[in-house]
Amino acid sequence: MESLIKVVTSTPVKTVQKLKIIRMTLTETLVTDSSSKTRRSHSRIQPLLNGAAKLFATKGYKETTMRDIAAEVGMLPGSMYYHFKSKQELLLAVYTQAVIALKTKLESAIALEQDPWKKLEIAIITHVETILDQNDFARIMIGVIPEKAPEIQQELTAMRDSYEQIFIDIIDDIPLKKGLNKTLFRLMLLGALNSTQIWFHKGAFTPVDIGHEFIRYLKTSVVPAEQ
Repeated sequence: MESLIKVVTSTPVKTVQKLKIIRMTLTETLVTDSSSKTRRSHSRIQPLLNGAAKLFATKGYKETTMRDIAAEVGMLPGSMYYHFKSKQELLLAVYTQAVIALKTKLESAIALEQDPWKKLEIAIITHVETILDQNDFARIMIGVIPEKAPEIQQELTAMRDSYEQIFIDIIDDIPLKKGLNKTLFRLMLLGALNSTQIWFHKGAFTPVDIGHEFIRYLKTSVVPAEQ
């Protein structure tokens, strides 16, 4: 929840308004009302998100309809609109849950580490583990480009940027060669990591192996000679 607050307080008003619709899906209990009707209503939200994530990941966001999602979770199509007014809002909720889960995992993993190179290695390993896990939510975060949903492009971009900010902060603390563009360095690094899912074969390497090698290659190419 703290990660969502950070995003909300640093994004435009229009984006904040749309991000607020998913707060109820990210709280610990999802329920503040004591009535059984409210409890039953909110208890449907996570299964709804799970079903939407599964179909978005396997069938594709554009190809998936609200009726498809309703059928997947055994809900009447009209009932879905009580929770989410559109497919775009549902995608935003799924995407946000994916980003916050990964941010929380990564921030916890690097919390006690001081060395920026070690932090980057941990970040690489965590990112690769998430990609290779093939979790539906993670697949949405990696596979859905904000431009695919122009109605909420700004909101999706804000969520993605909030995750990438962790890499920005780590890279800013690393002494790199003079003149090296840190933005391009980060984008190329994340692009390379995201492509892992294409060539990875279980048993040949582990995420830890990949993290170690990435850091070794980077240190030999982007660190000033005197270091």
